[in-house]
Amino acid sequence: MSSLAVAPARSFKRFVPVARLGGSLVRRNAPLRRMLLAALVSTCGDRLHQVALAALVLGMTDSMASAGLIFVVSTIPYALFGLPVGALVDRWNRRTAMISSDLIRGVLVLGIPFAVVVNLPLVYALLFCLTCASMIFNPARQAAIPDLVAPDDLSSANTLFQAVSYLVDVIAFPIAGILVALLIEQLGFQRGTFVVFGVDAISYVLSAALLSGLPIGRAERDAAPGPLSGLASQVAEGLRYLCGNALLRTNTILLTLGPLLLGSLHTLWIGFAWRVSDTGTFGYGVIETANALGTLTGLWLLPRLLARLNTGRTILLGFGVMGTAVMLAGASQSLPVVAVLAALCGLGNMTFLVPSITLAQRQAPPALRGRVFAVRLMLTFSAFSVSNALAGGLADSVGVSQLLLLLGGGMLLMAGTASLFSSAREAV
Repeated sequence: MSSLAVAPARSFKRFVPVARLGGSLVRRNAPLRRMLLAALVSTCGDRLHQVALAALVLGMTDSMASAGLIFVVSTIPYALFGLPVGALVDRWNRRTAMISSDLIRGVLVLGIPFAVVVNLPLVYALLFCLTCASMIFNPARQAAIPDLVAPDDLSSANTLFQAVSYLVDVIAFPIAGILVALLIEQLGFQRGTFVVFGVDAISYVLSAALLSGLPIGRAERDAAPGPLSGLASQVAEGLRYLCGNALLRTNTILLTLGPLLLGSLHTLWIGFAWRVSDTGTFGYGVIETANALGTLTGLWLLPRLLARLNTGRTILLGFGVMGTAVMLAGASQSLPVVAVLAALCGLGNMTFLVPSITLAQRQAPPALRGRVFAVRLMLTFSAFSVSNALAGGLADSVGVSQLLLLLGGGMLLMAGTASLFSSAREAV
């Protein structure tokens, strides 16, 4: 079994100087630097098209349910194909899997503005296919990170990837909100969104080029993949390991319940911007930017929290902060107030997400990482799908603010209940 699976609890005081440690890690690790740059490029394109897609669907339908369906369709493939994909990722060359996924996604996003002209359901079909490609890329990347860095650098590496993603949000969301509004106003929905999705397609191609030189392969480099007839037994092996490891099992349950409650938050931020504060594209961009700033603050605070709290208590604190912020957002109609609360949501999100990823990377042996992460992603995104399927309709019927109050309270209840279990509270 890999040392990652049995690594003893190390002092997290070594993780405290995250800026210095992370910067040193990037300077001395060229493959990690390439992967981070690829993430930076593709995330810039993604954030631009995320705003465009929200404006496009809500502008065409004036329905929160239709807007929420974007997130539902984007998560269904994880529920349908998550288990076999994890086993396949462990069999395939992970670099090839990531490059192929990027190129496929680049082609698919180009089709979205054309699909709008035909009919809206075709847009959802393309989003479904786009997610199928992403669900190969994501576990392959998470499983590959431990191959590029030493075990002691895992926390720093995961923090860097999250920091890149949300640093892009700080820059890209306000620009995207203004740019998308101008393009749609000047060129119309079809031509304006074609420009946006074209930029996203180019970002995927650039990401694939950057990933092409990574020194990573299959989970077991010297072993050729076995016949597909053994796929079911490999899936079962991954499930048995996850269920048999108390720390992984408990953390996976929390990472399923959390998105079930607040996986619809992006949908509800759309609802707040258009329905509650009447600020539209500008308000949505402000909220997402504030969320990103809170996320970066959370990444800065995280090593200091881990120096004082164990992993389990840090994760539970993150859930509690996020639940409190969402409840308070439901009691306000002010964009500035909700922007501050969205920042707290981002802070709480990183406080439970990064330690959870690192915990799984340490606990899962290399040959099973793809399956472990795929199962976790399958459960998480299935919860996202259910959450958004319900939230869109509920927001139309009971109101966005009331729903925020209820869901925030549910998150607080979940965190309090989980604190009673040692496998959650004392996880390391």
